[in-house]
Amino acid sequence: MPLSAEQRTDRARTAAYARHHPGADPEELDRAATDAAIDEIVRRAPRMTAEQAARIGRIFKYAAPNG
Repeated sequence: MPLSAEQRTDRARTAAYARHHPGADPEELDRAATDAAIDEIVRRAPRMTAEQAARIGRIFKYAAPNG
């Protein structure tokens, strides 16, 4: 089955990263891209109300730290 355009782009990005950062972890590129995407979403999101912040705080209070 041929690769989709997104898969080809990801493969090319990973190969370029490996060429420019020999010995580095290629998964770091994925983590950095995910972090950048999250930062962009947070930047564009409106500020939470006090009630929303309290609700989120309660959720994370009970969330396991490692998944």
